[in-house]
Amino acid sequence: MMHPKSFKKLVIDNAVGILWSQWVNLGAWSRAEQTMKCFSDPESAITFSSYLCKHEKRLQKISMDWSIVNLKYINHSRLKRLRKAVTDHIELPVDACEVHAATTSSKYITEPDARDISNLLIRLRLIFGSTTRAEVIFHLLTKGSANSNQIATHRFLNQKAVLLELEKLAKAGVLEEKRSARERLFSVQRDFARLFEFEIQPISSPWFLLASLLILEECLRYELIEDEYLVLSAFMDHRRRLSEYLLRAGSCKLPISGSTAYELYESVTEYYTCLCTLL
Repeated sequence: MMHPKSFKKLVIDNAVGILWSQWVNLGAWSRAEQTMKCFSDPESAITFSSYLCKHEKRLQKISMDWSIVNLKYINHSRLKRLRKAVTDHIELPVDACEVHAATTSSKYITEPDARDISNLLIRLRLIFGSTTRAEVIFHLLTKGSANSNQIATHRFLNQKAVLLELEKLAKAGVLEEKRSARERLFSVQRDFARLFEFEIQPISSPWFLLASLLILEECLRYELIEDEYLVLSAFMDHRRRLSEYLLRAGSCKLPISGSTAYELYESVTEYYTCLCTLL
């Protein structure tokens, strides 16, 4: 069994690492140790930098500077929803809650390169604005066919707003719609999809980071980590959300299960470690 302290270090190192990679892809000058395989996501980078800055102080400064310089690339309604998901676990700093119009510039921050294959979402936002429409197309391009609820849940969006955009895009001939008795599935028309060159990335950064936060704040807290019984019990208490977040973060073809707290802890550590190998 991986010792809880070793697992905590693994979680912190990889969560901080994915944020460094995100900021480099988004135009922040930094010597990141490695580029991790996931699409850039401004709202995710901003939200989780506000939390993980306690482990790496520079993240908050980069987050604030980037938000000022590249305000147009932020989807504010999605940022609020992501922050709500995070504050279910922890209180974020008040000064990170608002992003203001650009008043200063930073020599360490540039505009993200929309042609970089990791910046597909940035490219879509240049075309469609930082809107639900851009989010919908991004999800369908990278995940395949889906209904409005699946897109809204995975991308932290309003379901009714997603459905409205799906219907508009279908009328415009950008999407195909397939109906069954219980759901409406949408997919991107092939001719439209050919306009975008990208590589599918194995990890969803917001869900990987949300899973990391859940592990750190609910299961490996300072007051629990010295007592193996308390740690294992905490994993058992949060097994449903742990499973949901990790599965959304990426596919490892490993079970997240266990009839005992020990077995569950083992499966969670194995799955998380597998996700780290995909980064």
